[in-house]
Amino acid sequence: MSKRAWKIEMAVCFLLVAFACFPAFASEKSPKPIKIGVLFIMSGPMGGYGKHGSQAVQLALDEINAKGGILGRQVEAIFEDDKMKPEVGIEIVNKFIKKDKVDFIMGPTSSAIAVALADLVLEQKKILILTQAAANSLTDVKFNPYLFSTLSNALMHSRAGAYFMAPKGYKRWMNIGPDYAYGRESWASFISKLKELQPEVEVVGELWPKLMEKDFTPFIQKIVETKPDAVWSSLWGNDAVNFVKQALPTGLFNNVKFAFTDGAALETLTPLGKDMPNGVFVAARYFFLTPDTPLNRHFVKTYFERFKEYPDYMAQETYAGVYFLKAAIERARTTESQKVIKAIESEPLAWETPEGWKIMRKEDHSVVEDVVWGETMFSDKYGFAILKNLQSIQAEQICRTPEELKAVRENYGKRIKEMKK
Repeated sequence: MSKRAWKIEMAVCFLLVAFACFPAFASEKSPKPIKIGVLFIMSGPMGGYGKHGSQAVQLALDEINAKGGILGRQVEAIFEDDKMKPEVGIEIVNKFIKKDKVDFIMGPTSSAIAVALADLVLEQKKILILTQAAANSLTDVKFNPYLFSTLSNALMHSRAGAYFMAPKGYKRWMNIGPDYAYGRESWASFISKLKELQPEVEVVGELWPKLMEKDFTPFIQKIVETKPDAVWSSLWGNDAVNFVKQALPTGLFNNVKFAFTDGAALETLTPLGKDMPNGVFVAARYFFLTPDTPLNRHFVKTYFERFKEYPDYMAQETYAGVYFLKAAIERARTTESQKVIKAIESEPLAWETPEGWKIMRKEDHSVVEDVVWGETMFSDKYGFAILKNLQSIQAEQICRTPEELKAVRENYGKRIKEMKK
């Protein structure tokens, strides 16, 4: 065979092999993306909570996808506005599961919606990551294996508030909070722990305006007439803003000390600006100026450069929620809900976030972390109040006790038996 003929024959053989293998090459596809269905309040006076949450999801997913995704799969998010209505939230989640075929669900903002979704995700066997809703019942009486709370809940903030306030000696207490699960649970947890620490405490009144109340005048007048030493307030977002603005002309903050469980949220501090009185006791699940760590500084810088605003707590908590999901999937080596749950419950899952390390507890699927309280102080640099005299209340003091965790699991077992009847 001539050299030329040999070359032709080799070329033909190569082509035959290539064509034979082509179907196999053509059938190879990129792995299916992991889908997350995200629902928050994204419109109206409370819409900033959903805006920050959605921005945080986008930031986290861009970072994760740039590094190869999760288990080699890119991650996508579908965003919906639940309009702070439980029936809308249920409709959205049904769409996420049945039409969009999401792997996981994240949100919502309001505990009223989250409570409504708890039974639905149990029925559909789909994991819901709670990054903003903070009612205790979500990891207690409504607990089920498909719920995971990645932020400190009302129980933790209230107990932390009791430890923070007890040494200050205020005896006559009043409450004002939104009339739904979060507000009711916040007050009950606070006053229960405060009475343990300070037995001489007296409750002189409880006020329950509806969520998104516009006129707080009668509630403010009642506080003025009662003259408590201090008021526990779980009003949040635009409700807290409206309450403070409407109370200022009465001089209420000069005569009564207030403790706002959500008062350090930028959704409250930023719109109030100089109107936020100095010396009000406040907490939030995260404040962008602390901790002073490389991870938090990077998060704040990156978030500000991209969105032209500082990250509020719902941004950081949602960002942390995405990274919790990443850690859980990577431990399970799959996106199958039952296997992810089993992997998380095999031992506590710890992951690093801008606010510090968080631990997901297997017994109640609730995060273990410290809670920070402080006092408001107006800052010319930022144009709104920041926090001074910060105090970190340790997780061991505020999380559920072993006895409480046992009760959570026993209650869940009873619910499952009843459902099977």
